[in-house]
Amino acid sequence: MSDSEIKATVSKAYRPVAKNLARFTVMRNDRVADQVYRHLRQAILADRIAPGTRLRETEIAAALKVSRTPVREAISRLIGDRLVREISTGGVEVVDAMAEIAEIYYIREALELCAGRLAATRITHEQLARLDELIKLQLSASFEERVHINQQFHLTIAEASGSPRLFEMIRGFREYFLNRRWISKQNTKLAKRARDDHKQIVAALRARSPDRVERILRRHLKLGWEELIAGSNASSHAVP
Repeated sequence: MSDSEIKATVSKAYRPVAKNLARFTVMRNDRVADQVYRHLRQAILADRIAPGTRLRETEIAAALKVSRTPVREAISRLIGDRLVREISTGGVEVVDAMAEIAEIYYIREALELCAGRLAATRITHEQLARLDELIKLQLSASFEERVHINQQFHLTIAEASGSPRLFEMIRGFREYFLNRRWISKQNTKLAKRARDDHKQIVAALRARSPDRVERILRRHLKLGWEELIAGSNASSHAVP
């Protein structure tokens, strides 16, 4: 199908997938297939593309203004991530990853505890200062800002582990918990507790104590997880 035919098809039926991908821009200074993959993954994990939605190469290509080749590669990678699956009638559809959220949480916990122990012996003064600054920013931040700050706090610890592979794995698993279905279940009572835990984690890192870091981090992650599975419908200001 030519580019003009693709555009004509989408203009006649502007499907939800195309609508949700229209916000993204593919830059020409980075590998196109990697960008398409990141955009699709982000949209799926953020629940902007709902479980059960069929992904059509032509629709995605038109929405992102790219050819079908990088889209095909991106979908293949998403199948490997278990975010998309092939269906018997042909094509692929989005998987409900949240159905496996317990398994995902326990994998994430193991990875973050490993990173915490490594960070206790490898973290730099600059990284400790960055963690201190993020804790200060939590005080006056909005809910959306706190979500981002919390993510940066935990990723800074992962980075301090000194293992790029571990960092990428943690970043990938943490993205599942940025899903709006889970963020909306947080409880405001956890906001101060989460910040206090962050302070204690930094103190343990500064003391170069792997055991203390692991103990506090395990408790911190467990607290957030228990709140999630409690199924609270209250809007929250704390993210694990």
